[in-house]
This record gives sequence, C-alpha cells and structure tokens, in this order.
Amino acid sequence: MSSPISIRKRLLITLIGLIGVTWLGVFVLISKDSTHELEEIYDASLAQNARILFGLLQQEVKEGELELLSDIELNSDRMHAYELNIAFWASIGKVTIQSSGAPEFLTALPDGFSDYTFNGSKWRVFTLRDRETDLVIHTAQKLEAREELVAYLIKDTLSVNILILPVMGLLIWWGISSSLKPLKQLVDEAGAMDSHSLRPFNIEDAPSEVSPLITALNQLLERLNLAIENERRFTSDAAHELRTPLAGLKVQLQVALRADDPQQKANAMKKAVEGIDRATHLVNQLLTLARADREDAGTLVMGRVDLVSLSENILSTMKAEALQLGIKLNFTTDQRSIYVECEPTMIEIALRNLLENALRYTAPPAQAGIDLTRSSTSGEVILSVWDTGKGIPPEAVAQMFQRFKRGSDNSASGSGLGLSIVQRIGDIHNAQVSVNPASKTTKFSISLRFKTAR
Repeated sequence: MSSPISIRKRLLITLIGLIGVTWLGVFVLISKDSTHELEEIYDASLAQNARILFGLLQQEVKEGELELLSDIELNSDRMHAYELNIAFWASIGKVTIQSSGAPEFLTALPDGFSDYTFNGSKWRVFTLRDRETDLVIHTAQKLEAREELVAYLIKDTLSVNILILPVMGLLIWWGISSSLKPLKQLVDEAGAMDSHSLRPFNIEDAPSEVSPLITALNQLLERLNLAIENERRFTSDAAHELRTPLAGLKVQLQVALRADDPQQKANAMKKAVEGIDRATHLVNQLLTLARADREDAGTLVMGRVDLVSLSENILSTMKAEALQLGIKLNFTTDQRSIYVECEPTMIEIALRNLLENALRYTAPPAQAGIDLTRSSTSGEVILSVWDTGKGIPPEAVAQMFQRFKRGSDNSASGSGLGLSIVQRIGDIHNAQVSVNPASKTTKFSISLRFKTAR
C-alpha cells in the first residue's frame, strides 16, 4: 500500500501545476501578440522605406537625372549580414535599381503588401506604382528573418520561465512549510500528551483555517477528559462501595458455616441473601451510572415519546410494591398526551429511581406519585415525582445529587446513586432538575423540566 501524499506535496504540485499552466497560457498569448506586433512593425518599415525611395526617385525623374542613377554602383563591402534579408528593387522604363541579392520581382505584383517566393525563399513585399511615370518600387524582407526573430523571442522567454520555475518551486515550498508550522506544532503538542495530561491546544496564534480544527479537538479533549475522569471515579467508587457489602456477605456466610443452631444459621443465610440483593442493586446502579456517564445528546437515539403513557406504565409496574408498603401511588396530568424528544429507557430509569426513593423514605400511611404538566408561559414540560414524607432540610438540597451520598435515615436500603443518575439523565436531555423540600404546607418533590418540549 502506497503512503499518502502529504499536504505540503499536494499544495506544491497543485500550485506549480496551476502556475505552469497559467504561464503557458500567458506565454502563448504573448507569443501570438508579439508575433503580430513584429509583423506590423516590419510591414510599416517596408512601407516607409518604399515611400522614401519612391519620393527620391520621383524627384530624379522629374529633374531628368534618371540616367545618372543607372550608373551608380552600390558598394557591398561594408554590408551588414542582416542586410541580406532585406532588399529593394525599382524600375522605370529600361532603368532598374536594386540592392545586392535582391530577387527579380515581377512587375505584376499587386500594389501594397504581398508574399513572394524566389529561389525557395519567401519574401514579404510592399509595392508602390506611379501610373504617370511607370515608376515601380518594391521593398522586401525575408520571412525567414522575421521567423528567426520571433523564435529568438520565444526561446528567450521560455528559457527565463524554465529557469524561474524551479526558483518559484523552492519559494513555494518554503512558503508552504512556513504556513504549515501551526499544524506541525499541533502534531508536536498532541504527541507530547498522554492520558494523564490531556490539556487543550493553544488557539491564540492559529490561522483562521486551523482554528475550527483546534476548537473541535479541544472539545474532543474536554469530552475525553470527562470520560476518563468518570471512568476513574467509577472504578474508585465501585471498588469502595462493593467492598462493604461483600465483606458483610462473607461474614454472614462464615457465621452460617460455624453455627450449630438452625435458627442462627437461618438468620445468617437470610442476612446473606439481603446482602446479595443490596450488592446486586448497587452493581445495577453502578452500571446504569456508567452508561449515563458515557452517553450524551449526540450518542443517544432520541425519539418522540408520550410522557403520559410512559408514566402510567411505570406506576402500574410499581403498584404492587407500593401496596406492600402501604403507600398509595397517584398520577395527575391536565392533558391526554404530552410529547417530548427523549430516550425513553433513560427517562424510565430516572422515574423509577425517583419513585423508589419516594417509597423508600415515605412511611405509611402516605402517598406518592407523578404530576405531569405543561407550562402555559414557557411551553416547558414539567415532570414531578412527589411524596408526603418528612422531606429534607433546605440546606441539604445541595448535597442530594452527590454520588454515594445518602439521607440521614440510613436505616433505608439504597446505594446513594439514584439521584446522581437522575441528575445525569437530566443533563443529557437538557432538562433542569429542581427540588422542592417538604414543609408543613407542601410535598417533597423532584422535577424534571424539559426545555425542548413539543
């Protein structure tokens, strides 16, 4: 499997490719325009030379000195090599004047510009003709000379581009490397981290394109820190809380093994079973809390749930237990159905924990139940679990949701995790958890206020 191409190489290849294509397009356009402009300049020069020569010869004809012109010999000793590529030819009657190496032009050439081939060479010709004196003048230039100049121009321009391209590549490489330094710093910071030092990345000097990535990574690190902390806390709490019931269970089993009295053995076995039940309840609560700590609004599968139907189902499953304890369960609501976006299993766990607390800390003859209403002002759905027990003092409300924190009545069985689970489930659903301590005129209640009610 081939190794992936780095961002640096991708950018370098892309930029050099784009610059190369752009230069090629510009080079083609410049070459085309330059060739056209050179043609225009050379043609203008031919026309100008022809008119100058035409004016001189026309004056000589009028003054009758044309015979003298026919005797002039043109000196070619000091001729520039480039002059071999240009020529002129003039004729009037039997008199002909032409430059050295000039082709034998046909008098049938049209006036103005035309192309003419002589001895395999192509010439660009400009012709002037005087109808009164029959004076004909041709000025010409080899197309080969023009093509050679254009070729030199193209070659020089292309050579400069080819020489500049590697230098441009090095500058682009340096610029890309400098621009990617924040990513390298990000990699170095991430490589220096471990599970014991997950600190957020520095976002102050980060480019705007990298800032969203760093922000997302910091949010991920925050969630990861929370998950690791919850995992450590869960392990510590589980080890601490399981140690006591397991030790008690071991003691009761040892008593049962050593007891000779059947009644003493039966009592020890009964206490051992109760210890197993408490340990089982604690393990179930720990597992529930561990799941709640792992979940959030993004991982739960939310659905549109009718809280009226959900509350009625939970109350029906707990009526038998309430009757055994001599406690009456009630359910009140002002609507036939109230829907919220939630995960039904989690809400069921929260309600069951609240109702179990209500039954556990309420002595008969007493009542407990669920009130379900919708606020007429804010539209929030308020789900309250209440009981007519003695409640708690207001100063104890702040400690209620601490893990393994139990009420002052330690005679009641429990793990001290129920309200922590309720609080966590409320946080996941963006539902505010509030407590109304009992007084002489009010009932003790814990409410979940769903802000995203429908």
